[in-house]
Amino acid sequence: MKNEIVRIGKYNYGENIDLDTIPIEDTEQALKDFSEGSRGLEICLREMWMRGLKTYSSSSGKNNVFDIGYIIMEEDEDIFSYLSEGFLNDDRVRIDLIDNMQRIRFAGNEGEKEGAMLFLARDIQSGKKKNKDIVLEKIGEPFPDFWVRKLKNYDSNVNSTYWGEKVIIKTKKI
Repeated sequence: MKNEIVRIGKYNYGENIDLDTIPIEDTEQALKDFSEGSRGLEICLREMWMRGLKTYSSSSGKNNVFDIGYIIMEEDEDIFSYLSEGFLNDDRVRIDLIDNMQRIRFAGNEGEKEGAMLFLARDIQSGKKKNKDIVLEKIGEPFPDFWVRKLKNYDSNVNSTYWGEKVIIKTKKI
């Protein structure tokens, strides 16, 4: 039972699905399933797919305030050239290159994550940009300390707060 795959929708059941295998008539259903109820993620994925940018995996980060939303693509999809300076300078956004994959992570409360996903969709709509230097500076940056401190205020368990994969804070019991 522990390793059983939980089917949330026709296309969202925990395994990666090649977008080319989804029938055109099922595209809307796949968008709904992959976006997990997030309007921002659904719009962003639609914009990516319309421009031929294939996603590999995504999450809305809606499980709780501590979850980080993300979109993962293969390295050859060239999503980074679509990112604007404003998007890249947003402290709630991080980009990574991991094992030939590109990952864009969205932090913050639900509304902030939704807003960042919509910001990405607008960047993609506006086309490629000359941003290589800014992208190179942003790749691999951890979330800033003030985001971690902000999360401590949301956390009901003051003994530990987790933020993404790179930042772990432990506090002493008083």
